[in-house]
Amino acid sequence: MISPLRVTNDEITEQLRHRIRRDSERRRVERPIEEVDRIISECEELLLVGRKRVPLCMEERLSRLQCTLPFCAPELHAGVTIVHLMDQLFDLQAGLLGRRIDRAAYPDPDDFE
Repeated sequence: MISPLRVTNDEITEQLRHRIRRDSERRRVERPIEEVDRIISECEELLLVGRKRVPLCMEERLSRLQCTLPFCAPELHAGVTIVHLMDQLFDLQAGLLGRRIDRAAYPDPDDFE
């Protein structure tokens, strides 16, 4: 026979595992949104100082962002006009926020136990 203490301990351990998975998933969804926000902010700053094109040094960063996206997104590249990249980023941001809202509308039923 399994002791009640052991059963309780197993239940707590499983709940902790579930919470870690849920928190990890939430961070995976939030990270690209945060990075898009940072890049949009930097693009706005570039426009304010009179730049017209996205610096080539941002290519690697845009590529890394592309790899973190949970769905197919348009190719993001440096060298294009800042306005063009910002349009792409705003569309991307809307899609990411929509995914986050969809997930919030259908929460994990285990959260209510």
